[in-house]
Formats: sequence, C-alpha cells, structure tokens
Amino acid sequence: MRTVEISEIALLMENYEKTELPLILTRNGQPVAALFSVEDVDMETLSISMNPKFLSIIEESKKSQKEEGRIFLEDIYLPLET
Repeated sequence: MRTVEISEIALLMENYEKTELPLILTRNGQPVAALFSVEDVDMETLSISMNPKFLSIIEESKKSQKEEGRIFLEDIYLPLET
C-alpha cells in the first residue's frame, strides 16, 4: 500500500498504474481517504459495502456466529428505505 499527499494526486493520476492501488491519501502526513479501483465492481455492491448500517449488521452477525454459533435471518433483515 502506498501513501500520497492530496496535493500530489493530480500528478499521480497522470501516471496511474492499477497495480499501485490502493493509495492512502494523506494531508500533513495524516490519512484522510483511500483511492482504489472500482473497475470490476458494480455500483450496488460498492454502495452497500460502504453503508454503515449494513456493516453494523455484518459485524453483529459475525459476533453472534462466534459467540452463539448461529445467525438468524430476522437478525439480519435490512428493511428497504422508501
């Protein structure tokens, strides 16, 4: 993994190499964002994989599986927002 100052990103992207990803973007040496390829990822998968509520459900399911050895469907139900 490589780190890059945000001010250098435009220059870096001119010489973009997929093999250099992910890039950790920093400001004053502190990480603030990550740049990774989404070339082979559909938008729905990308969106849900970054959804805090979905990630919380996954973590709870992992915890339940580890502690109790089971996961119930009703515990992972994610209602659709309207």
